[in-house]
Amino acid sequence: MTNTVEESLSARTRKSDPIEPTHDPGANVWVLAWRVATHRRREFYWGWALFVVFFTMPAATGYALGRGYDALTRGDTATTTAWAAAAVFSEVIRMVAVHHGALIWTKAWVHMQSLLRANMLAAQMASGGPEAGQPVGSAGAAITHFRDDAEDVAQFVDGMIDVSGGVVFTVVAGFILGSADPSAAAILLIPLLGVAVATRVLDVRIKRYRAADRAATAKVTGLLGDVMAAATTVKVNAAIEPMLGRLRVLVDRRRQTAVRDRVLEEGVMAFSQGAADVGLGLVLLVSASAIASGAFGLGQLALFTAYLGWLAFLPRMVGRLLARRKQSGVAFDRMRRLVADADVLRTVTPRDLPIDPCDHRERPVTTRPPRVSLQSLEVDQLRARYADGGGVSDVSFVVNRGDVIVITGPVGSGKSTLLRALLGLARDAHESGVVRWNGDVISDRAHFFVPPNAAFLPQVPQLISDSVADNVRLGSLPDDDLDEALRVAAVADDVDAMADGQHTMIGPRGLRLSGGQRQRLATARALAHRPELLVLDDLSSAVDVETEIELWDNLASTDTTVIAVSHREVAFERATQVLHLDRGRILPS
Repeated sequence: MTNTVEESLSARTRKSDPIEPTHDPGANVWVLAWRVATHRRREFYWGWALFVVFFTMPAATGYALGRGYDALTRGDTATTTAWAAAAVFSEVIRMVAVHHGALIWTKAWVHMQSLLRANMLAAQMASGGPEAGQPVGSAGAAITHFRDDAEDVAQFVDGMIDVSGGVVFTVVAGFILGSADPSAAAILLIPLLGVAVATRVLDVRIKRYRAADRAATAKVTGLLGDVMAAATTVKVNAAIEPMLGRLRVLVDRRRQTAVRDRVLEEGVMAFSQGAADVGLGLVLLVSASAIASGAFGLGQLALFTAYLGWLAFLPRMVGRLLARRKQSGVAFDRMRRLVADADVLRTVTPRDLPIDPCDHRERPVTTRPPRVSLQSLEVDQLRARYADGGGVSDVSFVVNRGDVIVITGPVGSGKSTLLRALLGLARDAHESGVVRWNGDVISDRAHFFVPPNAAFLPQVPQLISDSVADNVRLGSLPDDDLDEALRVAAVADDVDAMADGQHTMIGPRGLRLSGGQRQRLATARALAHRPELLVLDDLSSAVDVETEIELWDNLASTDTTVIAVSHREVAFERATQVLHLDRGRILPS
C-alpha cells in the first residue's frame, strides 16, 4: 500500500510540463514584452525616462569634472568652482531620478506581472467562450507559471530599461571621448559584438536549461502540495519515508537543473564582464601613448578616469538582456499553453486591473448565460478521442425533460470522458459530433453548459477551505435556495448537527468532512441554482444505501433532468433509460 501511495503521487508529478519547449515565440518576444510593458503607459514611460536619466548623468558628471580640472590647470578658480558645482548638481539629479524612478517602476513592475497572471487566471476560470484555456497540469505547474514565468518577463523588460540607459550613456560618453581620442571611442564597440556572438551561440542551451529548471520546480512544488493535501493518507499508510525519498529525488533533480541554469546565466554575465574589461584594456592600450607623452591634459585624464568604470556597464547589460530574452521566450511559451487556443497573444491581452489603492474601478462581473428551458437534448455521433487511443466514439442518445439517463459500464469504458465531452470539458481530446438543446446546435458547450442551464458533479468533488455555506454558494445565493439545495442533497441534517451549522469551516478540501458528506455538499452546490440539466459522475459512490435512496427520491421530487454515471440498483430503478458503455461505444439495448 505504501508503494501504491508513492507511485500515485509520483505519477502526478510526472504530468507536469515537458522539459522541452514546444514552441519559441522567437522575435515576437520583443513585441510581447513591449505590450506587457506599455499596459500602463504612464508608469512605464515615466519610470523609463527617470532611469535613463539615472544611467546617463555620469556622462554629465564626468564632463563637468574634466572641464573643471582643465580650468584648475589654468588657475581659473571661479570656473573650477562653477564646474564643481555642476558636477554636484548632476549627481543630485541622478539621486532624485533613481529615487522617484524606483517608486514609479515598482508600480509598473507589479502591473506587468499582474497583467500576465490575470490573463492566465481568466483563461483558467472561464468555463467556455473565447477566453477559456487549457487546464493547468498541477498545483506545482500553476505556481511556476503564475510566479516564475511572469517574473521572467518582468525581468526582461527591466533589462530593456537598463540597456536603453546604457546605450544613451555610451553614445554621449563615446562622443565626448571621441573628441579627445577617436580610436579609443571606436574600440568600445568590440565588447558589444563579442557578447552578441556568445549569446547567439548559447541560444538553444539557455532556453533548454531554463525550461528544464521550470519543469523540475513544478514537480517539487506539485509533490509538496499533494503530500500536504493527502497528509492523513500518507500517515496512516506509513508512507512518510517513501514520500521523503521521492521528494529527495525531485529536489536533487531540481538542484541539478537550477545549478545548471544559474551557472549558465552567471557564465554569460561573467563573459560580458570579461568582454567589457578586455574592451577597457584595449582602450587603455590605444590611449597609453597619448597619456605617456602628456598629450592628454589633466582634464582629459580626469574625464577618461570618470568614464572607465561606467563603460563596462553596457556590455554587461546587453549580455544579461540577451540571456533574459531567451528565458522570456520559454516563459511565454509555457504561459501560452494555459490561454485560449494556445495563442501567445492572449497572455498580453489588455485588461483592466483595479489594483491601485486610489483606483475605484470595479472588477468586471462575469455574466452567466441566460436560462433556456430544457425540452430535449440530442447527442448525435459524439466522439472524443485522446492521443493514447482512449475515449468515446459515435455516441448518440436523446434526453427529454424530466428524464433520468443512467450510464453504466466497466472501469475504463469511457463514462467520465463521455460526460466531459458532452459538457465541452474534454479540451485535450480530439472531438467531433453535435449536441442540440431544444433542436439548436450548441457550438460552445463549455460556455453554455453552466448554471442555470446545467450543473456538473465530477467523480472527485473539489471543495474549498471555507464554510459550508460558502462552498455551496460560491458567490451570491439566497438563504432559501441554500436551504433547499442542502435538503435535496440529503446533507441538511448533517450540517445542522455541526457546531456552527452552515457557517462551519470544513478545512482544506473538506478535510473535516466524511467522504459522503463531501460528495453530498458538492451535490448541493450543483443543485443550488436549480439547473435545467444535472450531470452526475457516480453520485453515490461514497454514501450508504439509505442516504443514496433519499438522494434519488429528493432528485425525483424536483423533476430535474439528470444524466448520471452509476452502477447502483437504486439508480437503475429510477432511470427512464440505461445506456451501457463498453470500450467507448454504446451497446445496443
